[in-house]
Amino acid sequence: MFGKPKKNEQLEMKLKTLQMNFENNYKDAAKLNYEEYWKLLEKLTEEGALKAAQAEHYRERGEALRGRMDNFNHQNNVKTF
Repeated sequence: MFGKPKKNEQLEMKLKTLQMNFENNYKDAAKLNYEEYWKLLEKLTEEGALKAAQAEHYRERGEALRGRMDNFNHQNNVKTF
């Protein structure tokens, strides 16, 4: 009813997969999941599958991840010999 918007199963699964890949340091997979998340969000919004509050909630969650994803690359963990 009031409070949080109802969760979308597809978007929640993308976020879980993204989080898992991020935590396991799978950089390429995490970046791919992040891009897929935004595409899925856009698709569901255009189809009308999400209410306005849900779409805004998931946009905010995606934006919160943007800072972590910007500098998430292989060079972060490369050590020189």
